Amino acid sequence: MNILFITSTRIGDAVLTTGILSYLVETHPAAKITIACGPLPAPLFEHVPGLEKLIVLHKQTYSRHWFHLWRQCVSQTWDMVIDLRGTATSYLLFAKKRYIWKTPSFYGHRVEQFSKLVKINPPYSPKLWFSDEQRRRAAILISGASTLAIAPAANWNGKQWPTEKFCELIKLFVAENPTIQIAVFAAPHEREIIESVIETIPTSQRIDLVKEEIDLPLVAACIERCQLFIGNDSGLMHIAAAVKTPTIGLFGPSDDKVYGPWGENNIVVRIPTTFKETTNQPGFSYKSKDCYMNSLSVETVLLALQNKWKDSP
Repeated sequence: MNILFITSTRIGDAVLTTGILSYLVETHPAAKITIACGPLPAPLFEHVPGLEKLIVLHKQTYSRHWFHLWRQCVSQTWDMVIDLRGTATSYLLFAKKRYIWKTPSFYGHRVEQFSKLVKINPPYSPKLWFSDEQRRRAAILISGASTLAIAPAANWNGKQWPTEKFCELIKLFVAENPTIQIAVFAAPHEREIIESVIETIPTSQRIDLVKEEIDLPLVAACIERCQLFIGNDSGLMHIAAAVKTPTIGLFGPSDDKVYGPWGENNIVVRIPTTFKETTNQPGFSYKSKDCYMNSLSVETVLLALQNKWKDSP
């Protein structure tokens, strides 16, 4: 069975589609799967069971990247094409079955929307796969039993909880838990933004993983070894949920009903206003450089962190 799976260019969105892959791997163990995605999430798919080919789509002018994808896939007769980008390319391929993303017919979590498209009920949870070497390296980097993972950055300042509040949270939590380790995760180019957060953690308790040589699969394998994750709405948050690390997602100007961390062990802590109330405020703009997370208090986040830390394995 030959399956073409087209997924997102964004890390978080791509991770949310992996529940479908998990379903395919379980129900079609002999299938040969070709995955097409953007360069950022691509490394996360390298160890999917049954992977035949990984096509990395680099965006080009006039949407030429879709032509290159078609050219690589048109000679194959596909038993199934799953296109979660909703592109015209999928209609131009020989396929026995097609599942092509369109505007969802119902309001709900993305995982549920993706699952309904492919007629999976109940939904399969997002999942990531690692090599033995990746797990070995992660075990060296995260060796303690009590490690808190934090991700204080976001791809948009509007949904990034202020770094000074992250610093205050860390000070209070470390004072209560003087033996824990705190592992910091972010993209290397975000280091300057969160440097103050890193420096707030006592050296003896700090695991600094904001480094060029630590690639995304290794980041995910490290998060898997942590006791708890806390961070903004981001790709790292979805990775944490996918590897089954109990997750606290901090939300403001994004819809937690659609993009909250998927899974029973995960919670959302959001600003006092709902998503609709926040985005309907006068002057709100997704192009703004303003932070929309200021109203989320340290006390509120600390209480959620304390409760989840106490309940986490």
